[in-house]
Amino acid sequence: MSKYVRLFFNRKKKATATVAGAIEIVVCLQRERCYFHSGHSVTLDQWENGVVVNHPRAVVINEEIQKKVTEFEHILIAMQVNKDDMTIAQFKTYLSADGGNRRNFMAWLRERINNRPLREGTRKGHLTTYKALERFGKFKTFDDVTLQHIYQFDLFIREEQTYTTKGKPIVRSQAAIHNYHKRFKSYVSEAFRLGLIKENPYERFQDKRGEKSDRPHLTEAQLKKLIRMREESTDAVMNKYLDFFLFQTFTGMAYSDAKSFDYEQHVVSIDGKDYIDGHRIKTGNEFVTPILPITRKILERNNFNMEITSNQKYNQFLKGIGLALGCPFPLTTHIARHTFACTVALGQGISKEVLQIMMGHTSIRTTEIYAKLPMQYVSQNIGDRMFRVWK
Repeated sequence: MSKYVRLFFNRKKKATATVAGAIEIVVCLQRERCYFHSGHSVTLDQWENGVVVNHPRAVVINEEIQKKVTEFEHILIAMQVNKDDMTIAQFKTYLSADGGNRRNFMAWLRERINNRPLREGTRKGHLTTYKALERFGKFKTFDDVTLQHIYQFDLFIREEQTYTTKGKPIVRSQAAIHNYHKRFKSYVSEAFRLGLIKENPYERFQDKRGEKSDRPHLTEAQLKKLIRMREESTDAVMNKYLDFFLFQTFTGMAYSDAKSFDYEQHVVSIDGKDYIDGHRIKTGNEFVTPILPITRKILERNNFNMEITSNQKYNQFLKGIGLALGCPFPLTTHIARHTFACTVALGQGISKEVLQIMMGHTSIRTTEIYAKLPMQYVSQNIGDRMFRVWK
């Protein structure tokens, strides 16, 4: 029991051998104290050294009182984490009249998303979940974080309709729905650990991860058509976007990683071949990918500085390129990364184990030697075929 929370019996001096007195929980903050009824009263001979004795339900009563004390201690921890004023008035904002927590849950959630040490790409995903919770609209207080509402939220994200889809349900895969719950669950679990909610409803929620869907990618024929398109183009702006997409395609780098690429900082030489050795902005995982002859041509055309000024214009440009290539799917920056994996690497016999390191993927199947020696492992196992084919 902390120095801020303790038990007090018979404060009003009414207890006798036959008359019960109240057991209260007193919270002391900044020379101010407040008494909360524990819900139990006992006689004088049933209270000794801070616990209930000589009572037929002594064990149960002591457990219930201790549970309430623990809840109060968790609230104090939450106040410290949230940098609240350590006052009785602030403590009471965490409690409803019936002892529940009526504090604004969404405000707390937004604050935690902003303050967690997340990478910006990850934070963006968490904010996407936050906005979906806002649209759902039923998680207003901590008391609203219930199993029933979580199941309702699950149905909401499966059937949500917005103006962006012209009244049709947004098509979300089971894997995407799982990601919404995975992000939200981490905050619900944190709230439970801090004592802001009395139970963790996600412990009883049945969620499925979902099967990974096929990743759309350019075929070898489409990729070579794209290369010819760049060679024949005389439009400076178009060439800039084409080169950036091709650079992503032949390195497997995500948009944010490619945009932050620095040749002097990230390129190393092993056995006469150059490799990009970096860490993914999204996850922090190390990745190692070769600079193929075609990649070097792209770098040389751009003075080894891969840079585009507008992501929005880049995406608009890719939509047009996708139509020109006859793609049955929208062309996005992710397609470049998928094309590297499926067409550039796996299509030329590179093993999945090597590809995993080249793309900086996280997987439980990764062995310790891969994690410790990624540069040596990739340089020794990719051979010369990739360098011969993609010139």
